[in-house]
Amino acid sequence: MSFLKSLFAKKQALPTRTLNNASELQLNDIFTFGDSFALPQAMRKMQLQVTDINTLEFKHEHYIQVIGQGSGSQLVYLSFPNNPQKLIKFSLLLTRDDVEALFDMDDFSEIFEAPGNARLKPLTNNHNYADMIADEYIQQNFMTTGYFHKQDYRDSTPPQYTEDNHGQEFEYYSLQGGQEKRFVEIFIFENGETDVYLSFLRPENEIAELWAKE
Repeated sequence: MSFLKSLFAKKQALPTRTLNNASELQLNDIFTFGDSFALPQAMRKMQLQVTDINTLEFKHEHYIQVIGQGSGSQLVYLSFPNNPQKLIKFSLLLTRDDVEALFDMDDFSEIFEAPGNARLKPLTNNHNYADMIADEYIQQNFMTTGYFHKQDYRDSTPPQYTEDNHGQEFEYYSLQGGQEKRFVEIFIFENGETDVYLSFLRPENEIAELWAKE
């Protein structure tokens, strides 16, 4: 009889996963930006789905990079480096045309010259990303070594020193402006591929809604 009872008993519903903050996002989860004028038009009111989660590793810290994509081709990058206010770093990947439109290329080339004391002033404020651009940037990082992992290591330590799976090594350069909350970040990988990001630190509440994928 106990066997029959267990056979026909209703299955207990599995607990529904809830999201309390953006740092808990998983693959296929959805998040929506608010309509704050502090956000560039490329982000405002945008609904995105998480398509990838990577890990950026430096000597003294590592943190995840969440990649979200909406209905178009625009990707938005969220990362969670240590900072006292627990602000989220929102980033957009710049094309070469973006870089040339925003900065004097002779000044930009100084970023890669030792000892790394470049200063950049944007050439224009008439740009789609104008709301996240500082008036001036001062270089902070020069040839800092890091590792890029196409895996989520938020709850564990990346295998930096194992030969088989140490991640993709890169040189990191960064410039900072706008009360230390706006950045130009450059990653040069082993194969010569170069990524340039425009980034800024914003509060968690810029993300208006979070939905966990069932």
